[in-house]
Amino acid sequence: MMAIFSTFKSYASAINFQQQLHNYINQEIELYLQRNNTSSQQRKIDLYIPKGSTDLQCEKLSIKRSRTTSPPAGRIRMTVQCQAPKWQFRASAKVDLWLNLVIAKRDLQRGEVLTPALLSYRSLNIADHLHGMETNSELLIGMEVRRDIDAGDIISRRLLEKKYLVNRDQHVELQVATGGFNASVTAVALEDGQLGQRIKVKNLSSGKIIEGQVVAKGVVQASL
Repeated sequence: MMAIFSTFKSYASAINFQQQLHNYINQEIELYLQRNNTSSQQRKIDLYIPKGSTDLQCEKLSIKRSRTTSPPAGRIRMTVQCQAPKWQFRASAKVDLWLNLVIAKRDLQRGEVLTPALLSYRSLNIADHLHGMETNSELLIGMEVRRDIDAGDIISRRLLEKKYLVNRDQHVELQVATGGFNASVTAVALEDGQLGQRIKVKNLSSGKIIEGQVVAKGVVQASL
């Protein structure tokens, strides 16, 4: 993931570090939201800036946070730097950021395969859940629960594992619907597939390669 490194122009007057750091953190948050195709319901930023920085001046200020691959929430540490005149200091911030996180709609038992009906969302402060959270339930569909999850608990990939209902090179039932006509033929899977996933299969009768959706163990549906 690309590291974010921001520069800001400032001239003879003293720098408003409060504003500059707020702008930088908000920029980081917006980039994170774009990458994850989500939006925030609320955010709160508390800055901690060294007192000795009050009178510093700089023509070209740069700000960079450590651990740029982590979500911009919780405790954030930043390096504030100037090349001319040359100086730098460290600042930090406590960032609270509320996003819709995926939760279990009901109690989930070990071995269950996730479907849309089993998942929901709740707005939570991700600063409390940085080591295990998901913002897109679609990416979890078809995965298997590794251990029991209580209703309302956050869904983390650490609690899941991939569950393939179709394996590559496996003979599967291909259910084909075309123009009001339904047929069931034998095909061979060209890819592994989880529940709801679209994969390519080869019709053994015609030799044609078709893309279909995994709907059950060893069953793929396709429309022509």
